[in-house]
Amino acid sequence: MCDMAEFLRMSNPIQHYAWGSCSVLATMQGRSTPTSDPEAELWMGAHPSAPSHVEVGGSSRGLHEVAPHLPFLLKILAIAAPLSIQVHPSTEQAREGYAREDRAGVPLDSPRRNYKDERAKPETVVALSEMWLLVGQRQRRDLARLAERLQLPWLAEAAAADCPVQHALELPDDDAAAAVRATVTAAARLADAEGVPRELSPHGDPVQRAAALTSLLSHHYPGDRGLLVALCMNVVHLDPGQALFTPAQQVHAYLSGTAVEIMACSDNVLRAGLTPKHVDVPELLRIMSRTAEPVEVFEPRPESDGVVHYPLWDPAVTLTAARVAPGAPVRRELAGTCMVLVTEGEVTVAPGGLRAAAGESLICLDGPTTVTVEGSGQVFLVAAAPAREG
Repeated sequence: MCDMAEFLRMSNPIQHYAWGSCSVLATMQGRSTPTSDPEAELWMGAHPSAPSHVEVGGSSRGLHEVAPHLPFLLKILAIAAPLSIQVHPSTEQAREGYAREDRAGVPLDSPRRNYKDERAKPETVVALSEMWLLVGQRQRRDLARLAERLQLPWLAEAAAADCPVQHALELPDDDAAAAVRATVTAAARLADAEGVPRELSPHGDPVQRAAALTSLLSHHYPGDRGLLVALCMNVVHLDPGQALFTPAQQVHAYLSGTAVEIMACSDNVLRAGLTPKHVDVPELLRIMSRTAEPVEVFEPRPESDGVVHYPLWDPAVTLTAARVAPGAPVRRELAGTCMVLVTEGEVTVAPGGLRAAAGESLICLDGPTTVTVEGSGQVFLVAAAPAREG
């Protein structure tokens, strides 16, 4: 373990998923581009499937060894193509699913394994660039208006169903394929007739966004019934600094942009489409929330020193963001395990005086009383207070 005032430099793994960028993370870290493989996520945490490493006592140790109970996983996402439509389980669902797959003998590293651990995966994403997302199910009255404008009978039927997403997922294969073709045709017809932009725009109305969404998804995933699910969901735009919380059981997908994401330390994902990975529709529908909740985008409200505090699902874990300028250091009291991530520029972190540049992070396992960040750039500070005994 580190002394109370000792930060450690982290070595963080990059996940190479097909939807990642060949330039965003490399550019941030000052490496040559384009990279040979897409780089989708930079992980900072103790999840045993891809833990960060630190130097402790002269040797490299995984955070899963020295901080096995770290309650969060921090990521930078570099989204060049839409991610899968997915749902994360609640804690109770994760424990039950994990035990069930263990009893069935499904190996942990099997691509058909749904539950990699026994934890929930609530998550908050903070946009670093303009970002587009799919979040939750649209209100059925909004779907009905959309179906009328696009002249899509399958969407009108979904709007009349108790759960539109479930209706889209349970269409027979031939009907789903026909619905995808009709949707692509309707979107192209609208774009040609009304001059609708083929790219998502924050100024577009719901119909224009639906047409642009169809163009985007049919380009990356031609023929995938995930397009039908996507049209039943809310299309959300985030400006840099805005944030969105995704609770357990809520259907969602990220479409484009660069972001910082913080989540509970879990890798449990049930997928509904838009992916070459394992899709388990019955299990997804078993855990998915069927309600259409309003989407609440978090608007940043800087404190007097410019620091923005982002509320999280766990009051013991805190996330703050700050822009650091020469002569204007940022100081914060951080208890427990604390992490400093730099997303822009270069800073020095005290106590200890370690320097970190964009795309790098530092961690203190025992928590100093006060952290001071000097230099120039943008930083995110995460702290997890120690669990109370009893």
